[in-house]
Amino acid sequence: MGKPKILYYIKELYLRYLEDEVPALGAQMAYYFLLSVFPFLIFLMTIIRLSPLSSEDVLEPLSNVLPHETYLIVKMNVEQVTERRNLQLMSIGLATTLWAASNGVGGVIHALNKAYDVREKRPFWIVKGLSILCTIALSLTVLFYFILLIFGRQIGDYMVTAGLPPSYRDTWEKSRYIVIILMMVMVFALLYHFTPCRRLKWRYAFPGAVFTTVVWLLTSLGFTWYVDRFWNLTLVYGSLGGIIALLVWLYLSATMIIMGGEINAVLAFDREKTRGDDIDCIKKKKQN
Repeated sequence: MGKPKILYYIKELYLRYLEDEVPALGAQMAYYFLLSVFPFLIFLMTIIRLSPLSSEDVLEPLSNVLPHETYLIVKMNVEQVTERRNLQLMSIGLATTLWAASNGVGGVIHALNKAYDVREKRPFWIVKGLSILCTIALSLTVLFYFILLIFGRQIGDYMVTAGLPPSYRDTWEKSRYIVIILMMVMVFALLYHFTPCRRLKWRYAFPGAVFTTVVWLLTSLGFTWYVDRFWNLTLVYGSLGGIIALLVWLYLSATMIIMGGEINAVLAFDREKTRGDDIDCIKKKKQN
């Protein structure tokens, strides 16, 4: 019984992949992401100034998920912009940067509405406000992620100093990476639950969130490994090689986010169909 059901889900997911034009929608989202990724990083770096982290602490972990040439371009541009910012214009710059960075979340909202087969009925100011709130929440989550990643060892030492057994430090060293992955799952679940015009129940938003987290991590690591070892972008695109790799990575990331929404949609529509069939059967039994 389980195998035909799995095959049914795979078939439905493939059909929705074609009907919703996921490749074209992923390319559209990648364009929005490209426009918003640098404003988002600049906005994040502005917040970082209020924390004990440095720009190097924040940008260095990106080298694990981005090809080397792409990482160097991102690092150079973000550092140049943040170093030249006028502190007196920080409030205005922060607002405009936040507005530009929220365009990426706006692209996610559009893609998830299509995945859930709904049209956007909310006013523009609600959608834009939701995009801005999600951008702020994502920035704070990324900040907390870097704190766990960079200061994890110090936190473990503090736990021992506070009186906990030394074995707890080793447990914390291993579990903090699990916490980071769970944070990613939670972020995607928040996107799938709050941003579309159709609101899914919490438990129905998690299958797509788990899929997106796992597949995005594997895809990013695999893409970075492949580009750094086999794909000589400089030979084909010259100095634009790093930008091309960034575009491809953004496209892959956008596609994974959309497919997570499509998985949630397939499961949600299957539940509705099953519930409808059960109601019809009950009505027929009552009539008989």
